[in-house]
Parts: sequence; C-alpha cells; structure tokens
Amino acid sequence: MTMLSISIWNHLKRKYLRRRRGRSPLSLACALLLPAALLLGSSAAEAAARSGPDLTQEGISSFLEGSASAAVTMKRVYLCGEEIRPLGVMDPPSVLKLLGSHPGWEAGFDDKGGVVVTERIDDLSEACKQSATFGVDDGGSLTLFEGPPSDEKVMKTFFQLDLQYMESALPKQERDRLLSGIRVQDRDEFNSVLSTYNDFALERSRGAMKRAY
Repeated sequence: MTMLSISIWNHLKRKYLRRRRGRSPLSLACALLLPAALLLGSSAAEAAARSGPDLTQEGISSFLEGSASAAVTMKRVYLCGEEIRPLGVMDPPSVLKLLGSHPGWEAGFDDKGGVVVTERIDDLSEACKQSATFGVDDGGSLTLFEGPPSDEKVMKTFFQLDLQYMESALPKQERDRLLSGIRVQDRDEFNSVLSTYNDFALERSRGAMKRAY
C-alpha cells in the first residue's frame, strides 16, 4: 500500500473510531427531538398531499378509469443510474394499453400531476457503464462514484464498512484497490463487488468477529 493510501486509510479509521464512541448529550437530545420532527413533517406532508395531486395507487387507478389526458414520462431505473424520456400527452386508454403490453412496468404520478411509467432494469445504465467506480467515502461507507473516488462525485452510498475488521481480514493490496477505486462495467461486476464487501458491512462483520472468537 502506498504512503498516500496508508494516510487515507488511517484517516478513515480515526473517523470510524470516533463514531463508535458513546453518544454525546447533544446527540441524545437530537434523538429525543427527532420523533417530534418526524410527526411535524408527516403532518406537513399530509397537508401538501391534500392540496396537490393524489400520488397514491388509488390516484392512478382513478386516472385510468377517467377520461382526462395527462403528460406521460417513461422512467427506466437501473441498478446504477436512471433514464427519463417524455412520451407526450396520452389519454387513459393509451396508458392502459401501454401498461398492458408491459406487465412488469409500474405507473404513478409525479408532483405536477403527470403520469410516470417506470421500468426497472437489472443492469447498469449506459452512462454508469462508462464511469461507475466503487470506493470508500470520507465516512467509511462503501460508495459508488462517477469516476475516481478522489473526484467525490457520489452516485449511491450502500453501507458502513467495518474498517477494523477489513484491516485484519483483507490483504493490503485489496484495501488499496478499494481506496483507489474498483471500476464496474456490467451487472456481474457490480454484484460481485457488492457481494464481496457485504461481508464487511458493520453489523454483519460484528457477527462474524463474535463467531470467530
């Protein structure tokens, strides 16, 4: 492992250990205040929902049973990345025909009352295939970046890694490889990296260490 990698690894470990220490009084106060904030946020969200479009499944069912047309957007959701394409204004029978031709697709509303048709694809988007790179963020979590981790362009964060366990279980070159960034260009590579480092997710690795002793 290079001196730079050692420095980064030690920095991540220090942050990780600080987080493992007991909660401060301030953090406990925040924990007590959080439920109240969630209740207030829930009430505000309910009020907004009453004044805006009905985003529930009942809402889309009502649209499909009605006669009013709406702007329709096609959304493709990948393991990594999304693609959005407008389909234009469609009436309910046309939307029903589209959904009937693709049973796995889902339908809902966006916040402006337009219909969003969603297809979930078990692969990487073309944009992700060009740049997706696994690494570790500054908080010690397994993260997917657009380009090298050093550019800090976060695409998705997965789970907190147990850095102490990784240091004892992985060779230095493997830790160095993750810090530098692991490029993935297809679903198999993506799932392989996730599967490998899932063993070092914080809760899972705690259990593994207990079994080892």
